Amino acid sequence: MNLSIKSILILAGVLFFSILSWIVFETGPVKGKAEKPILIKQKVDFYKLSESLEKEGVIKNSYLFFMYGKISGKKDRIVAGEHTIKQGENYQEIFQDLSTLEKETTAVEMIIPEGSTILDIANRLSEAGIVNREVFIDKSKSWMNLTKDQREELKIPDENQTKEIKFKVEGLLFPDTYYFEKKMDAIEVIRQMTDRFIEKTDEVKIKTGQTPYEWITLASIIEKEALLNNEKPTVAGVFFNRIQEGQKLQSCSTVQYLLDKPRASLRRKDLKIKSPYNTYLHAGLPPGPIASPGLVSLKAAADPEKHDYYYFVAKQDGTWSHYFSKTYKEHRKYTRLSGNY
Repeated sequence: MNLSIKSILILAGVLFFSILSWIVFETGPVKGKAEKPILIKQKVDFYKLSESLEKEGVIKNSYLFFMYGKISGKKDRIVAGEHTIKQGENYQEIFQDLSTLEKETTAVEMIIPEGSTILDIANRLSEAGIVNREVFIDKSKSWMNLTKDQREELKIPDENQTKEIKFKVEGLLFPDTYYFEKKMDAIEVIRQMTDRFIEKTDEVKIKTGQTPYEWITLASIIEKEALLNNEKPTVAGVFFNRIQEGQKLQSCSTVQYLLDKPRASLRRKDLKIKSPYNTYLHAGLPPGPIASPGLVSLKAAADPEKHDYYYFVAKQDGTWSHYFSKTYKEHRKYTRLSGNY
């Protein structure tokens, strides 16, 4: 055989198997177990539906899904109505779900606000009839209720060395809108919300040298301390400066986390509560997160603003903004302002 023809055949074979491997990967199930509600109207535009499924994270490639449905004729069997599609399903299973309403259950919309704690989330889920409150709280105390992949992805510490952490999955349950069924298994809910965290933070790059768990912990404090998104990188910079200098963070939010009910303002005796979470007594970060941080806080913690500020205090003028100071003397000037703290 002519050498050039042989080379062309080899190249064609390599190209063929490369394309085939790509198609197999792109048409494979999406990693995860989250459920996505899909509303299909009469005379649905199938290509737009395919794009919507890709956007919702149910499929990897809308074009290949579109071509599969068109060539197989399965797109013509799609039934109008409310469908619940689960991640991890292959094309055949997805089209089976889209072609019938018989197995559909009523999904409950659940909004988890940014800054929610495990107890807040447990209360919301319980009130909606999604999980048993006490069971959910109990399952939140161990990282072993996460999947092995989730623990590896987030580089979770050794559970035996972190006994002082109040709730192990605190901060890992991403604040977002979910659609859950009634009477779900608490572990499944925890895993779905952790999957959402991993999915939403996939492109966030930690530039501080911290571990993922330390990064999430810092982000949770930022979430509770700063209400304005434009200030979060600055607040992150303050905390990171203090961490670098080995100073105490002196975050009121870490003390509030120890109280049965948050107070409008802390008392002196609150600041003396003996706990590793009390950043008025202990330097550096607390043992773990104190709430579920939103994406803005997570990005701020991953890449804090570079500046020389070491202090901040709320203005108390209704703007939710802060005064930032480089020195304690300057900081004291702002804390003496009427109505401030």
